[in-house]
Amino acid sequence: MGAVVELFGAEPFPLLTAFTDIHGHYQFSDLAPGQYSIRVLQAYSLSAHRKNIHVQSDTHAIVNLNLISVFGMSQWFPAVPRTANEPADDWKWTLRSGVDRPILRWIDTSGNNVERGDVSVHRDTAHPMQVHAELTAGSSQFGEGGFRQEAFFRVQEGNSNEAILHVQSSTDGAGLVAAGVERNPMAGDTARAVASFRTLPMDFGAGLGRLQIFQMRGGEQLALSDEVMAQFGAETEAVQAGQNVTAALPFMAVHLEETGSVISYGMATSTDLQGLTDLASSGEVPAMAMQDGTLRLTHSLHQEFSIERKLAGVQLEAAYFYDHFVDPVLNGYGDASASEFSSGDVLLDPVTGAFRSVGPNYSGGGFRVFAARQMKGNIWTSVEYAEGPAIALPGTDFSGQASFADALSSVIPTRTQSVLVSMRGRVLGSGTTWNAGYRWQPEETITAVDPFNAGMNSPFLSLILHQPVGSSNSSPDRLELVFVMQNMLAQGYRPIYVTAGQTLYFAQVPRLLTGGLAFSF
Repeated sequence: MGAVVELFGAEPFPLLTAFTDIHGHYQFSDLAPGQYSIRVLQAYSLSAHRKNIHVQSDTHAIVNLNLISVFGMSQWFPAVPRTANEPADDWKWTLRSGVDRPILRWIDTSGNNVERGDVSVHRDTAHPMQVHAELTAGSSQFGEGGFRQEAFFRVQEGNSNEAILHVQSSTDGAGLVAAGVERNPMAGDTARAVASFRTLPMDFGAGLGRLQIFQMRGGEQLALSDEVMAQFGAETEAVQAGQNVTAALPFMAVHLEETGSVISYGMATSTDLQGLTDLASSGEVPAMAMQDGTLRLTHSLHQEFSIERKLAGVQLEAAYFYDHFVDPVLNGYGDASASEFSSGDVLLDPVTGAFRSVGPNYSGGGFRVFAARQMKGNIWTSVEYAEGPAIALPGTDFSGQASFADALSSVIPTRTQSVLVSMRGRVLGSGTTWNAGYRWQPEETITAVDPFNAGMNSPFLSLILHQPVGSSNSSPDRLELVFVMQNMLAQGYRPIYVTAGQTLYFAQVPRLLTGGLAFSF
């Protein structure tokens, strides 16, 4: 009971995690057809690993694994006698643990006139250290320009501790160093902590400078019972750029799982930190901008009640949420320089040309409904509808705006809708995985509806491709090509200001194409 069962797919990190019940049983439901591997972890036991598990449509795969106790009582037992029609066994004596699992074997080689015995020690062949490296270029998002090199190291110590190291650098002078630890003191309980330091070249309206960001993230998951799971934690941000700004961003969530349904309540204050799984990353560039020459960090509060139901090949979800934003970030794009933004209302990334400004405070409730269905083969389709507050720039004549301040005065909160239609799948044989989606939202809106929902963050027409190269598609050891195409039709751009013949725009995200090579071993 309480063993941690991790399910791996094409990626080097777990797709799903389950815990064994009082009978030692576990289950993963509604998996897409393909190849998987499983790792089982338990305190005071050696981990077990099984690769190349084939799952086909409308079938069940039963995978049994044995754990070997490290501190169990041990005793020597003679080998079980074989019958005449069975092959000979060279195991004469076996050291077994208290759960009757072999640890050592003594091989009798007297028949070969060798005056010694060999001892074979069982070792866990699961990957105690995983390395994921990426070479990426082409992004034009705020703080993510140039050619980037990234490495992610994950080291497992025993069955209850893990350590990570994340390093990133780019040709534009940006850099990131992050380190973290994870502990699993008891079955179902997990604690994580990640500290990171990031530096970015920025333009503050009076020349080039550097933005330094320190983030400390931590959280814990507690199994309150077999049906109730709780998560809580917080992030502390400190930003320095000639002036210092700090923020504390807590989160918490409670999940009640019963007979195929999950009822959840969540509270979060940062869009990229809403649960323990988000602590596996080092975080994004904080939601920050400038106003009146002062750095501002966005302060937000998101609360949500949701219910999720999984049936055979179908997943349904409904949620009600309430959002409150203070100093929300508005994203802008265009060829501009510091001279055009002397008002101090813009934080400019000189590498990508992306800039940020502060929008009006807003709040309001909303809801979303989601449905996903597995089609024939290895394809999932999903539809999501959301309604809630956002910020809009009405379709006025921007040519009459004489300054950036005039454009900001036209921005207003509104209530609107958003619809997402997406498909994802995996090509058997080649191992290619793809995810394509189109999220419609009125083009006058310049922030997302329900921004805390990761499922609605695919802007307009987008496509993600992962193509393994060389090694087995189901193995954690692989080489992979990655392509991300975002807002391919360049929708949602709202012109705000013309300066020196160049038009500046507000938009949720830019049109971009990124590509790279990822290594996992």
